Amino acid sequence: MLSTIETVGNKMINKNNSHFTDLMITKDTSGNADFIFGVDMDRLTIDNSPYSALIANMTDIAKRQVASNSEILSFNINRRQVKKELSLNSLGSPMTPEVFSDETISHPVLRSISEMREVPLAVSGGSSGIKYLTASDTGLSTQTAGTYQYELSISLIDGFIPTVNDILKRLYRVSTDVSGYLALLEVPANYDSDKRRAKISIRESKTDEMSKSYVDALSYFQNLKNINTEYKRASSLIASRVATKESIGTFQKRVNSVISKTEALISKTGTGATPSGVANKSANSGFTNAPTVEIKQSFNDTVSVECKDDRYIDYFGGKGKIGGGLNVYSDTEVKSSVPKTTYLETPLTSLVMLESRGVTFSINSIIETTGTPIQETISSAKYIDSSAGSVGGLLKDDLSPIDLSTISVGNLVNTIDINAAVSSMAPKLSSVNSFQAPADKITKAMPKQALTPQVATDDMSMSTAPAISTTLVLVALETQNMDMHSMHTPEPMLKSLQWKPIEEVNIEKGATLLCKQEDGSEEVVNAFFVMERR
Repeated sequence: MLSTIETVGNKMINKNNSHFTDLMITKDTSGNADFIFGVDMDRLTIDNSPYSALIANMTDIAKRQVASNSEILSFNINRRQVKKELSLNSLGSPMTPEVFSDETISHPVLRSISEMREVPLAVSGGSSGIKYLTASDTGLSTQTAGTYQYELSISLIDGFIPTVNDILKRLYRVSTDVSGYLALLEVPANYDSDKRRAKISIRESKTDEMSKSYVDALSYFQNLKNINTEYKRASSLIASRVATKESIGTFQKRVNSVISKTEALISKTGTGATPSGVANKSANSGFTNAPTVEIKQSFNDTVSVECKDDRYIDYFGGKGKIGGGLNVYSDTEVKSSVPKTTYLETPLTSLVMLESRGVTFSINSIIETTGTPIQETISSAKYIDSSAGSVGGLLKDDLSPIDLSTISVGNLVNTIDINAAVSSMAPKLSSVNSFQAPADKITKAMPKQALTPQVATDDMSMSTAPAISTTLVLVALETQNMDMHSMHTPEPMLKSLQWKPIEEVNIEKGATLLCKQEDGSEEVVNAFFVMERR
């Protein structure tokens, strides 16, 4: 789907574009966002060119050159917070799907295309020019809450004018050289009229250069079956050993014919450019009449800072880098991956932690008495040190954490801050598997059990068995069949992605594939990843 293009001065602005795949986005174990998307760069630049109708009459070689000459001026990806709103139809009734509205201003994530990494994916059915770019939003983990979308902005110089500029510049040079050569052959000493043969010659390297410039320009307007054969044919017209005034003149006419076609394109641009003015400009020189194209792509895909149900599934045991785009795993690592569930808990105070384990404290007021002798205390070392066994005491391995604690009942009843008093005891009662995770969350990793209804016990008969995990591989892109210059169809050019279970895909050695892990409705970290067949 191509949006309406607005003209602002010499800027051609396209507010929305559909030459992109969906944004495939996942979180890593630290809460950062890793994402990847595909973009048809050739169609993107050509369809957004104000001269797309003219480019449509050119060959594929020319179209690729136009795309190549479309120089990127800026490349930005921004993150913005959004909120779900129930969309309404014309009658005011709720409708699906849910839409998203702006919640906050955009926050820059990437400021250059160099911050993205191109992934050479092996995908069948993809059209030429599809590039897969991946990067990370390492700032997402610093957010405390919210749902976010990403928006891509590209500013580039349209490549049509630089392409035409280069064609004319080379053709004018060839035409001038041929005219000079013919003028020299008019001198009797330089040409044998009887034998119709030149007595002077042009360097072979020069004739090769002239013929190549002509054939390359011709290939922009005609589909040539064998370009190398055309090089030889053109060169034979001006090669010194066989060239005649007639053959050289024929070559000049053909060159001038291509010049006329190219000049006609210039006249149709409406830029006010003249052929001579264009010829004096070098390719990609920042030609003043080359418009700037602004492309914006808002991805509908979102990512939430919060974990669903305060848990996530990790197939790779935390293995992988932080930042730099999707993680890369070998096919062996993928086949041996085991899903594990990590539960997220809010850190508990010492008193709450003790209470969750059935330990409570009751503090009574102190009654002052007089004349009560202070009871002499005996060091616990007598009972739990290395010599305790010899005196009938207990070894310290036989005692509980509370028995070993340095906190006494006297300290408890005489302290104002009960929480502080038990803080040294509480860690001894906490799970040995607990650890401090990013974002001040405590996580506990537990193996995910893939259960089926057939193996469910009586105690679990009311529970729903988790879905069986599946690894999927991107195998093809569905593209809309349309001309590169079409600007009226409502259908996107990259409609959808086709995935297949990894067991159904024949993977060649050395292939690089885009994969995803599906686990029902569970949230999976590193859900999208790159697999290398080694």
